[in-house]
Amino acid sequence: MKKETVSFGHVLKQIRKERKLTQKMLSQNICSQSVLSRIENDEELPNVLVMQNLCERLGVTIDQVMTLHSEEIQKVNQLLNQMAYHFFHKEYTELADLLKQPAILDQLYLDTDLQLYYYYLGSCEYFLGRDLELALQHLKQGLSYTFQADKHYISSNEIQLISCIGRVQTDLGQKKEGEANLAYSMELFETLPKERIDCRLAKVFYNFSLFLYQEKRYEEALAVVKSGAEMVRKQKSYYYLEELFQLKGLIYKALGKKEHGEKYFKISNSVQRITNL
Repeated sequence: MKKETVSFGHVLKQIRKERKLTQKMLSQNICSQSVLSRIENDEELPNVLVMQNLCERLGVTIDQVMTLHSEEIQKVNQLLNQMAYHFFHKEYTELADLLKQPAILDQLYLDTDLQLYYYYLGSCEYFLGRDLELALQHLKQGLSYTFQADKHYISSNEIQLISCIGRVQTDLGQKKEGEANLAYSMELFETLPKERIDCRLAKVFYNFSLFLYQEKRYEEALAVVKSGAEMVRKQKSYYYLEELFQLKGLIYKALGKKEHGEKYFKISNSVQRITNL
């Protein structure tokens, strides 16, 4: 049976929603929100320049959008949602099993989906196999699908990837390169509009503060940890909060403030119990 081909506007809308972008966010500086609405509802066909700019902001190519089908979109979204669930809950063994599925790469069409695949793969290699060189290789490969230093739109996933690359580099003893990437990911976070801040960016704060702690730059580490915990609070999330509070306890302990340290060790344990319910 021939697969149903869906319109450019329909696929664009699906990808926009998957990326958690509003019409206003996607259309900004490209076209009016009303024009985007008409495009998504197949009431207007965009010119090539607008089409290209919209696709670039979504991290896809025009060809990728034009060749997708509704059945394929649904199947890929289901797979990516499973991966995202295991990744968010740090279930790396289950995530690794999903990534090992036969011909999984043949199911991924968009650059942003391939980016996620290699982000997850590199993370599994880091946390499970501790193969730092391979983890770094795959994280860099994931970033390469969409990242351009001079582009106007930086995604949450790209910022996380840069931070994770920095963390692996420091573990490999590449301190100069690692610190540069960790600091760069923090700089990029500061450029994000409030509506695009994702709770998963807590990892960016943790990675940088962990490096600063390991370098015995305790006051700097403490400032970053506090900012990270505040960001998570505003997002009403627990993601990486346990790790941030545990690290905060270690920093206070290193500063000779044992009572403060014990306080945050207890808070970290409480968060762990909550998240394990």
